[in-house]
Amino acid sequence: MRRLGVLLSTVILMLGDVVAVMLSFLLGYLVRALFSGSDTSGGVSATTLISRVYFLLVYPFVFVYEGLYTKRLTVWEERRRCFRGVLVASAFLTILLFMVRLWIVSRFVVLLATVFGMVFVPAVRAVFKLLLVKVGLFLQPMVVVGEIVGADVFCRQLSLNRTLGYKVVQHIQKRDPSDDIIARLEQAEIPPGALLVVLTESFTPQELRRIFNYSEEKFAELMVVPDANLLAASAAEIEQVGGLLVLKYRYNLLRPLNIWTKMAFEFVLSLVLMIILLPLFVILALLVKLSSPGPVFFRQERIGYRGRIFTCFKFRTMYRDAEQRLKELLVQDPAIKEEWVRYARITNDPRVTPIGRFLRRFSLDELPQLYNVLKGDMALVGPRPYLPTELERLGNYIRTIVRVRPGLTGLWQVSGRSELPFQERILLDEYYIRNWSLWLDFSIIVRTIKAVLTGRGAY
Repeated sequence: MRRLGVLLSTVILMLGDVVAVMLSFLLGYLVRALFSGSDTSGGVSATTLISRVYFLLVYPFVFVYEGLYTKRLTVWEERRRCFRGVLVASAFLTILLFMVRLWIVSRFVVLLATVFGMVFVPAVRAVFKLLLVKVGLFLQPMVVVGEIVGADVFCRQLSLNRTLGYKVVQHIQKRDPSDDIIARLEQAEIPPGALLVVLTESFTPQELRRIFNYSEEKFAELMVVPDANLLAASAAEIEQVGGLLVLKYRYNLLRPLNIWTKMAFEFVLSLVLMIILLPLFVILALLVKLSSPGPVFFRQERIGYRGRIFTCFKFRTMYRDAEQRLKELLVQDPAIKEEWVRYARITNDPRVTPIGRFLRRFSLDELPQLYNVLKGDMALVGPRPYLPTELERLGNYIRTIVRVRPGLTGLWQVSGRSELPFQERILLDEYYIRNWSLWLDFSIIVRTIKAVLTGRGAY
C-alpha cells in the first residue's frame, strides 16, 4: 500500500512540475505580448506551445537527475536543485528545438519562463508536498532507537522540515545496560515500509552489529545517526577508500577563496544597505533618544575573529541600570535564573524599554552592526557574536567558531532565534561553518527577512 502511495506521490509531483513550467511559459508569453503589443511574435504563439506540450517533459527528466523525485530534501536544498534544474532544462530545451528546427517558442519567452520557473516550480512543489503529507501519501513512518536526548534533537529537526515527509511512530530506548533492544523491536508494532533510525551513541559496537543485522531482515531502509552532539553539526561526505567506507568532514568557510568571496559580497551588500537605510537609522535614533535617558547606541564587547575582542554596536534597548536590575532579578527569582542560564534571555524582560521591545521584536536594534560589517569586525551572515562571559559555556566549540567572523544574522537566528537553547545555537553555528556556501548565505538572508517581519522567536 505504501509503495502505491509513493508512486502516486511521485506522479502528482511530476504533474505539478509540468503545470508549474507550463504556467511559467504562458506567463512568459503574456509578458512578451505586453512588450510587443500583440499575442504573437514572428508567428509563434502560446497555442503552438500547448499543441507541442510534450517538449516540456524535458523538465521532469532533468528533475529526476537532480533527485527531486527520489530523495527527501529540506526546503532550501530542494529550492536550490529546482533553480539548477530549471536552468539546465531550459538550456536543453533551447538546444533541442534548435536541433529539430522547430521554433514553437521564442528564445525571449524561454528566458522569461526560466525566471518564472525558478519561482513557480519550488512554490508549487512546496504546496503539493504539504498536501501529500497532510493526506498521508508522502509520509514515511520512522522507528527511532536510542537515548531520549538525541531523539529529541532529531525529532525537532523533523518538525522544522515537514516536507521531508518523515513521521516518528515509535521511539525505543534502552531502559538499562542489559536491556535487549532487539527483543524490544520484536515486541513493537511497526508499520510496513518503516525506516529504522539508529542513534549510535546509545549502543556498543556489538549491539549495533546486531541491530544492523536485524534491520536487514525487518526494515527496507536504515538511517544511522553517528552522535547526538554531531546531529546538527556534521557535514560529512561518504567516500570509499579501497574496501572501506569513510566519512569525510569539510569546513567550507575555512578555505581562503570562500572567505574572500564572502567578504567581497557582504561588503558591497552592507554598503548598499547602509545607504538605503540611512533615513530609517535617523528615525530610530531619535526614538531611542526620546524614549529614555541614555545614549542612542549600546556598545558591548563581543568575541570576534581569532578570539579578538571587538566593540559591537546596537541601538540601545534597555534602561541605563540594566545590569543592576539583572543581578537583582537573578537573586530574587530562581525561575528567571534558570531561564537565563538555559536561553541567555528573559521573557518579558523588565530591563527593556518600550521602544526597545519594538526594536527587538523586529531586530531593528541590530542594524548598527552593518557598521561592524564594513569595519571587518563582523560578517553579514555568520555565527552568533558571543560574549566574553560565555566562553566557559562555549567549551571546545569556541575553537571552530572564532576561525570565522561572527554574523549580524545566522542559521541560529532563522532556526528559532531566542527560542533555541544555548547548546543548539552553538551546534547550528558549527554546522554553518562546515556547510557554508553562497546559496546558504542567500537562504539565511531571505529567511531572516521572514523571521524579522513575523517577529518569530524575538524577545
